[in-house]
Amino acid sequence: MARILVTAATGRVGSELAQRLIAAGHDVSAVTSRPENADALRDAGATPVIADLQEPETFRQPAEGMDAIFLATPDDPRQDVMEGNLIALFAAAGKPHIVKLSAQSAGLDPPVSFGAYHRRSEEALEASGLPHTVLRPTFFQQSLLLFAQDVARKRKITAPVGKGRIAMVDVADVATAAEAVICSDRHFGETYTLTGPSAHSFDDIVGLLSDRLGHKIGFSSPPAFAARIVLPLVTGMPRWQSGLVVDLLSALKAGAQQETNGDVERLTGRPPRSIEDFITHNLHAFGG
Repeated sequence: MARILVTAATGRVGSELAQRLIAAGHDVSAVTSRPENADALRDAGATPVIADLQEPETFRQPAEGMDAIFLATPDDPRQDVMEGNLIALFAAAGKPHIVKLSAQSAGLDPPVSFGAYHRRSEEALEASGLPHTVLRPTFFQQSLLLFAQDVARKRKITAPVGKGRIAMVDVADVATAAEAVICSDRHFGETYTLTGPSAHSFDDIVGLLSDRLGHKIGFSSPPAFAARIVLPLVTGMPRWQSGLVVDLLSALKAGAQQETNGDVERLTGRPPRSIEDFITHNLHAFGG
């Protein structure tokens, strides 16, 4: 049994990973910035930790004595700075194995969008001397749920991705990969790019949705300059964030995530989940 600190423990990957580690019998400390989440984390079998990324010292005591730490942080204009502060603090707390949730876009040359922040954090981790493993997932299949209301109400998806094909990965596969590496020294110093089993365009996605729902779902791809204007207005995103989203979608349009690999199966022992399975299991969200 290992002692493991899971940051962003109520996030998509962190929550899934924490559940898996608890089920495997590990001693899991789950980080949240919201005290109201503590009871739910405790009921799930974790030790809740209230800590604030803006105050890295709040992580010092929870990090003491940990065998491993899962490092994930939300999108923020200071994400690389916050992660760098945490990495320095973790290095002072001992030699835990750090598993960093990064992004496939950090491995592009040059890094794109949020990947630029992640790459700077990766460099801080490499310079820290800590044992570490980096996971770089592609676009999450679950991110398609951001379009679910438009599909259900307007029967249409609008995104500036053109005909770009994307090897989307399921969050569950990312969490399973993190579980596989976090307690093993065989993965020290390794970087894994986590993809789905095949690449699909948004034309493919709306085709699958149309088949499953029994009516036609449309797709339009506005130019990037129009998306930069409209996205913050319709989503409420701050412009720094919406600009990075458009940068990422533009990279996807150009084919930045069309390649697949075997890293998910290599780490988890099974093929990654397909986009067809994801849509079938989440059809209700799209109005099915």
